[in-house]
Amino acid sequence: MKPCIRAAAAAVALAHSLGRLVTRVYEHETSAYNRISVCVRNGRVSGYDYISHCYVSGELANVYHHGEYSHFTLMPNGSGAYNGFDHDTSSYFSVKVERRDAHMFDYNEDSYFAYSL
Repeated sequence: MKPCIRAAAAAVALAHSLGRLVTRVYEHETSAYNRISVCVRNGRVSGYDYISHCYVSGELANVYHHGEYSHFTLMPNGSGAYNGFDHDTSSYFSVKVERRDAHMFDYNEDSYFAYSL
């Protein structure tokens, strides 16, 4: 997965799980904030990626990152757990939201990534 898609997926999972607007996510791998604003209401995703200068939108199960022209799915499994698929790289990922943190595993890269509010 591209880093901006990972950050967008983490922001969407955090916004959905916490039921609030997410205005940025801290990426532990780079020790930097990603300026991405995302809200999820009634399963509808609406957001803006200020790094890529583009919208992130769609339904929870089918999100589109307009800057990368890329779809990804994000399916909630309850208790802050999500399964996802990045159509651009044809790779699966999972996200687990705990408190203000999102822990992601990218199966294509066989790596964990962590994001915080």
